[in-house]
Amino acid sequence: MAAILIANERANWGLGRRVVGQAAEFLRRQGLPLSIRTTEYPGHARELAAAAAAQNLDTVVVSGGDGTVNEVVDGLVSAGAGHTPRLGLIPAGSSNDLSKSLGIPQAVSEACRVILAGRTRALDVGQAQERCFCSASCLGYFAQVAARSLEGKRRRGSLRYVAPALGVIREMAGGWEMTVRADGRVFQGAYAVLLVGNAPRFGGLTMLPGARPDDGMLDCLLIEMVGKWEALQMIPLVYRQALERHRKAIRFQAASVSVTLNRATQVCCDGEMVPGSVVSLDYRLLPRRLPVFC
Repeated sequence: MAAILIANERANWGLGRRVVGQAAEFLRRQGLPLSIRTTEYPGHARELAAAAAAQNLDTVVVSGGDGTVNEVVDGLVSAGAGHTPRLGLIPAGSSNDLSKSLGIPQAVSEACRVILAGRTRALDVGQAQERCFCSASCLGYFAQVAARSLEGKRRRGSLRYVAPALGVIREMAGGWEMTVRADGRVFQGAYAVLLVGNAPRFGGLTMLPGARPDDGMLDCLLIEMVGKWEALQMIPLVYRQALERHRKAIRFQAASVSVTLNRATQVCCDGEMVPGSVVSLDYRLLPRRLPVFC
């Protein structure tokens, strides 16, 4: 089978370089011929993945963090090609949300064995307008926290969100008047966060327990506006996988979600910021769109 390995060697403070070397050696030793392409600039992984789909390659393997995986998924799904290559995941980031949601081993050799076993699972893919995501997308204060965390990734995994969250809470001044429509239901009021997910994990944490990436539904968490003190009290709930049990949290499922806001918000998809800001956004699901080795 024809395969390409798209690698972000800068992932996780340069750990990605070692990971891609180990993965390529292991896969080739086991008889999988593949070419390696390393990413050189933001958006490059998306371009490489789209080209792989256009060339009808059988398999695309990605070695990198959540942002690199997001670009590859976006490239494969948005390419417009009739053929979607199978996707293999070699975790090399600090959170590795999608691979953990799918139960893929984090050790390089074991992740490679999953690919070599050849079993795939057809995953749903979420879209925020045209931007794809496999784990989750968010807007409101969660998106502000994500944006700040990307300014300086000094800590690994979920810990890198603590200081940005405290900063956002300190400066918090009112939420967003939102109208959220979800399969005929309407939620209207002052909200702080809308999280729209396809899998349990987001930002290195289990934010949507029980979410399944192949059930044809988006799992959503809507949080009503709270004061600064109550927002601080929510942080431990996030780390205990219990945010949805807060009295101001609303958990629901929908095949599509649309939201309008009274003022602009940033949008985050799989931990990466979507350029610009929005006052309205449509979410939809592409059922069983992406074959992934797992």
